[in-house]
Amino acid sequence: MRRFFTKKMITGVLLITILFSFFFLNLKKSYASLEEIIKKYQWNSEMSLDTMNRFINEVDTSVNDQVFEEYTFVEAYGFMQLLMGKNEVNNFEIVKDKQGNLHYTYFANGGNDTTVLAERMVRLQKAADEKGARLMYLETPDKFIRGYTEFSTGIPYNYANETADAFLDKLKSHEIKVMDYRELIEEDGLDKSRLFYKTDHHWTIETTFWAFTKLVEELEDWGDITFPNKDLYTNIDNYNQITYREAHLGSMGRKLGKLYSGADDFTFIFPKFDTSFYFFAQNGEEQIRTDGRFEDSLTFKGLLSADNDVYQAEYDKYFTYLDGNPGFVEIHNFNETDGCKVLFIKDSMVVPMAAFLSTGCSKVYLVDPRYYGGDIEELVDDLDLDFIFVSFTPQNLTDEFFKFYEE
Repeated sequence: MRRFFTKKMITGVLLITILFSFFFLNLKKSYASLEEIIKKYQWNSEMSLDTMNRFINEVDTSVNDQVFEEYTFVEAYGFMQLLMGKNEVNNFEIVKDKQGNLHYTYFANGGNDTTVLAERMVRLQKAADEKGARLMYLETPDKFIRGYTEFSTGIPYNYANETADAFLDKLKSHEIKVMDYRELIEEDGLDKSRLFYKTDHHWTIETTFWAFTKLVEELEDWGDITFPNKDLYTNIDNYNQITYREAHLGSMGRKLGKLYSGADDFTFIFPKFDTSFYFFAQNGEEQIRTDGRFEDSLTFKGLLSADNDVYQAEYDKYFTYLDGNPGFVEIHNFNETDGCKVLFIKDSMVVPMAAFLSTGCSKVYLVDPRYYGGDIEELVDDLDLDFIFVSFTPQNLTDEFFKFYEE
């Protein structure tokens, strides 16, 4: 019996030692940032409840972002899932298909009702008509590609494509122009294994360039406009392409590590021809202004550095274009001053595509409803626009993204 309790005691002491060791190692790593936060708030007994909550949230975020050897544990966790042959993790938050691609999914019995969302699009159509602008909805593809993607038995399907189908039918019934990239992928016979990053929910930069060229074609056919230099900026041969091998981990890959999912190649595409832009972005109180060539103003090449930690969300290479998802973006093209003026109300999928489209437009505006602090209806009324594009991936056909013309 004494031997039994001795073993228990030794085990307990070892466990406590390990816990305290990690506590001090984590404290050492996050000490500098915690010190800055404490100085920033000048903590005292008269601190308001709201200020106290912000203080606690910043401390919590700082500690969680600076865990000792965090990504060693991520890789170990992912490797264990791989050894067990698991195709789902975190209670089906992320699943792997039979082709080895990662997906966000959830349990569903059918598509979501999009009636309210369609009604808001109808009101936007009316506002566009009053402004003399033309409205188009761009449906980007879901990563679950019908006829190609296969899940193992028991993996849930979210019916995002069915939601998109019903939504587009509603828009067409109201005579709102729709461009469905899922259909265009089939028509052009694109290689479905190369459309998306395997570790991310985003389509590749190569795919977004193709999508940009299809949009230019559609605008000339439907929009009754001409892009004078179309043959220049829609020809991929007129662009530099630099590929970073196994250098990109998407949002899902960062949660599971390279051992589980592998890493993606990332190709940075930018013009060889002369370009001149002004770029403005605002996210909350933060503002960014740049100007110059395409690669110096519309892209943030620091994210491509080999020294960056691929596990960190702030170094996500997909956000090399336009700095990712600011609430509001304004682009001026000084080489196409007579070009069309367009507004994107969008999620992150169309960001690189919008950057490429700016080569043929005079002004391009982008609004992300999740982060824009102003009123989208007022913005539409204030801007001089030729086209308004609304674009959300099928999984984002929810109220969170349609924060406009709600009444």
